[in-house]
Amino acid sequence: MAQNANEALLYAVENGCLDGVKAALKAGADIDYAEDDIDSTGSGLLLASINGDVEMVRLLIHMGASVSKKTGAGISCAPLHGAAGNGHTEVVELLVHHGATLDTRDAYQRTPLMAAILFGHVNTVRQLIEFGARVDLADRRGRTAQEYCMADVVGEDCGCVRRELMKLVQQAIKTKMLRCCNPTCGKAGRRSTLKLCAQCKLTRYCSRDCQKQHWTVGHKKSCRQDTCTVTDAEVRKILKTIQSTAGEV
Repeated sequence: MAQNANEALLYAVENGCLDGVKAALKAGADIDYAEDDIDSTGSGLLLASINGDVEMVRLLIHMGASVSKKTGAGISCAPLHGAAGNGHTEVVELLVHHGATLDTRDAYQRTPLMAAILFGHVNTVRQLIEFGARVDLADRRGRTAQEYCMADVVGEDCGCVRRELMKLVQQAIKTKMLRCCNPTCGKAGRRSTLKLCAQCKLTRYCSRDCQKQHWTVGHKKSCRQDTCTVTDAEVRKILKTIQSTAGEV
């Protein structure tokens, strides 16, 4: 019975049926249910984020869906990857304001910022950088956001999008500034002045108050699922490399 309710939940999400989602949850569906196979569409929230269904995303978050749950197989991406990779800026904003980790990684260590760059979504890249997404991180193959800008943009034939993406990333590199990850703050600061979350080491804050506020709106759930696997020494090495090449492209 529960399995049927779970399947009904995903069907309702895929078809944009808000009442169907409510009915499935009332019947006992797990709001974070996802099929555990390589072809899985992931959780309902991931599916709604990919589709850019703002009202569905809002409902699922309101009903308690995890903003950080990743697909259990395959690419293992989070809802923020799905929204960013498809250029759904309103969904990105909703997820971030409810505690989604900006620099969460998929199975290939790609961040949502990298996904947005890969598919040429200039406005989403700008939005993520303004929220505080880091440009100094590298994927599993060592490629940074700047190197993603130099690759062919999926679905695009002209270089104008690539140039605009590069401009945004290079501006972020040159300022050498990070931002407080509390989206209601976003205060800029140096790496040495913004304090990392001691548990996930992926979010940073300008004050204890900002950290507490972000914790209560959703980071408490995200923090348990996202953990940085890159050391400070590796980050400094990557940052030094991209700063030295920023003016060469």
